[in-house]
Amino acid sequence: MHVLTSVIRRTLALVAGALLAMATVAAIAADAPGRAAGTFRSQAIMMPVNSAMAFRGKSAFDKSDVIVIAVTNADMRVDWLAAFVDRRRAIEQRVKGNDIVVVFFEFKPDGAYRGLSYYFKAGNGCGYCGGGVMSSVRMANGRLAGSLKASEGTREMDIALNVPLTSDDHGAALPPDGGAPGKAYLGYHDALVKRDAKAMREFLTDETRKALAESERTGKLAADFEALARDHPTKAVQITKGFGNDKRAVLLIAGESAALRLVGEVTLVNEGGTWRVDDELTDVATQ
Repeated sequence: MHVLTSVIRRTLALVAGALLAMATVAAIAADAPGRAAGTFRSQAIMMPVNSAMAFRGKSAFDKSDVIVIAVTNADMRVDWLAAFVDRRRAIEQRVKGNDIVVVFFEFKPDGAYRGLSYYFKAGNGCGYCGGGVMSSVRMANGRLAGSLKASEGTREMDIALNVPLTSDDHGAALPPDGGAPGKAYLGYHDALVKRDAKAMREFLTDETRKALAESERTGKLAADFEALARDHPTKAVQITKGFGNDKRAVLLIAGESAALRLVGEVTLVNEGGTWRVDDELTDVATQ
């Protein structure tokens, strides 16, 4: 979801700053899935490193299998982001924004450094840059630990990492139609296509229902439905694969909007025995 739940999504993807300010160092350390500290500078933008997430993915350079470590000045909720299959897309769409920036470092499957990519603003970014970085990062016992250092004029970094590699276990394979989570998603899809707010409530989490009610109260419901539909395959949708357990599920989807072919994924949660859509991320299909 992209409009109705924008505030909710960012709260779930990021640890609330006020909460961190009140927490003790011990409490933060106990909650943190890994440690990341240091700085990354590109031109005039200096990014303090506050958190990191390591996961398997595809290289931005050649789509080969790599390990990605995303570092950011935000405090990411790694547990929430881990529900997605494509973690890079989830971070791009749910973490980045406003003053929050992200750098993606890539490593070979054995932990050897490969390259980096980032986009801070127009004229300040790198689609893929290899070399120029001194890396002591190594993979051991399911964690990537070490340092990344560089000084290349317009780009400098000094980052220390000790980050667990996020599991790829999303649960058991679901039936071809997605089972009960798939039925809930298709109900959400049907309600969105019909712009039926009442029917849609049945398929939304409690937090998202609150956002929907506020949208209705402020007269923004029609505009928000249109915005949701722009990123949703409203013309046709197909569940291509799914995984889950008794608490969470993720569905891979493909379909068409009015003018585009889309691919993406949907996360669902089981609230009180009922499957409800938690979030949906899509991209334009490239093939």
